[in-house]
Amino acid sequence: MNAARLNLSWFLILAIVMALAGPAGAAGASPFYDIRDYGALPNDDAKDTDAIRKAIQTAVNAGGGTVYFSAGRYISGSIHLQSNVTLHLDAGAVLAFSQDFDDYLPMVPSRWEGTECFNFSPPIYAYRAENIAIVGRGLIDGQGKAWWDFHRKLRAELQQNQKIAEPSKWSKLFAEKNAASLFKERWEPMGNFLRPPMIQPFECRNVRIEGISLKDPPFWTINPVYCENLTVTGISIKNPEDSPNTDGINPDSCRNVHISDCHISVGDDCITIKSGRDEDGRRVGRPCENITVTNCTMLDGHGGVVIGSEMSGGVRRVAISNCVFDGTERGIRIKTTRGRGGTIEDLRVSNVVMTRIARAPFDLNM
Repeated sequence: MNAARLNLSWFLILAIVMALAGPAGAAGASPFYDIRDYGALPNDDAKDTDAIRKAIQTAVNAGGGTVYFSAGRYISGSIHLQSNVTLHLDAGAVLAFSQDFDDYLPMVPSRWEGTECFNFSPPIYAYRAENIAIVGRGLIDGQGKAWWDFHRKLRAELQQNQKIAEPSKWSKLFAEKNAASLFKERWEPMGNFLRPPMIQPFECRNVRIEGISLKDPPFWTINPVYCENLTVTGISIKNPEDSPNTDGINPDSCRNVHISDCHISVGDDCITIKSGRDEDGRRVGRPCENITVTNCTMLDGHGGVVIGSEMSGGVRRVAISNCVFDGTERGIRIKTTRGRGGTIEDLRVSNVVMTRIARAPFDLNM
């Protein structure tokens, strides 16, 4: 009996040691890939882009896994998620994105305010991936002020002179990449400089964003495009009230979207449901459909939950419930413009509380 107990004790000790050796073991020895094992350092002295990309690629080569960010501040350029990979930001981890625009090149296929184009890579981008996630209790900081300042400077020059005296290298590259676009006239009045959204899964399936906090994106915060089976839950977005176009969550021509238990306070609309703009949106013809928004709080924002104005592909089957709008300019808003096309159908709003609404609880602009 004593020998049996001794053998059992050794077996339990061995099992505990093996369990503890999991994520902290050699890189690739478990489904967890700690970016520090690939050279990342939690400080502001150097960019960790290469280390993060190596960890992601190692996970991909193993068939998938979790790329792990421990507590500390990491600086990175654009990150491209691939199938079966999760980014996990532990409590105390800060993923801060570079303020050097060159770190978001080469340009990638994107959709910007409802029109397809090639643009700067979003800080976190995925193209035709599936089973991807961004989770944890950490913070993603877009450090968007550099983008906002450049945008404001460009806009002021355009307003004053009607043109840019010397286009930036990024504007020249954008014009070159989109030379064949039927809609290039749209970009020229903007100086051919479009800020990227912070998180953009593009043509992806089974996407989950959970638990994290986000702040200061270059442009929109979360902008899934052509995605199916998307869950955004338990996140917090806090952008300055005067930050330009820093919408919270903007699903665009997506299907089966569940947004729940989120807290959003931003410099534009909190949640916006979109499906393409004008002729290009009608060409693609993909509606945003089967959308649930529930148990969310919205503070600063032009609108709490908004449909449009880019909705040429149509929006249908939307349920908004159990939400609080406290201080937004509008509560529920539907907006479009003459000639845009698209229809909105099967929209239900129930059990919402609105206080301190500056303009209108329900606003329909055509």
